[in-house]
Order: sequence, then structure tokens, then C-alpha cells
Amino acid sequence: MASAVHILCVVAWFPEEGTNSDAIARSLKTNPVVVRRLLKSMEKEGLVKVRRGRNGGVELARDPQDITLDEVYRAVESEDSIFSLRDTVNERCPVARGVQSLLPPVFAAANSAVEAALNRTTLASLMTSIG
Repeated sequence: MASAVHILCVVAWFPEEGTNSDAIARSLKTNPVVVRRLLKSMEKEGLVKVRRGRNGGVELARDPQDITLDEVYRAVESEDSIFSLRDTVNERCPVARGVQSLLPPVFAAANSAVEAALNRTTLASLMTSIG
């Protein structure tokens, strides 16, 4: 998630010249393959447009004001919820059974709060704070 937001901020920072996965990877200090994987996920969700090939590059698909961190999260994370329970536990253990019944409302409230915070934060608001 943090890398995806970083990528979008780099792309937003250089809107006129555009940028590419190599330049973004240098900013992140990572491999361009990592950047391309995240870009592919974000392109699929309509956050960026990727031009492939020798003169390729990346640009935002929408105005930064119209991109929320909630959308970024959904584009790059495989889990629907930030907080979730394990799929399997030892049903004979009273602690495991207790945790399975007690944590869902707590996790639901936490997920709702995080989702609301991410939904209120736009790429534009981050860019304003950067510079």
C-alpha cells in the first residue's frame, strides 16, 4: 500500500514530463519489476494509464483530487479487510473459540474506521503536503 501511494505521488509530481517504472523504482529504491506489478494492479482499477514500449511511461488516469487512498488499497491489497481472523482454529480450544466470537465486532469497527480515513484522504491532499 505504501509503495503504491509513493508511486502515485511520483506520477503526480511529474505530470507534464510523465515518468516510467525505472524512474519510479529509483525513488522507491526498489526493482522496476516491483513497480510494474503495482502499476498493473492500479491500471486495472483505473488509477493510472501505462504506455508500454520504448517511449512508455505512466500517467494518472484521473485527477489527484478524485483518487482516494481507499481506492489505492483496494487496487493493490489482496485482503478485503485490514483486520481479519484466521480461517481455521482449534475448535476444541476455549481460547480459540472465544477469540473467534469476540474479535469480529472489534475488527469490523476498526476496518470501518480505517476505511473512512482512507476514503477521506485524496492523492491531491498528499501532494499538497509534499510540496
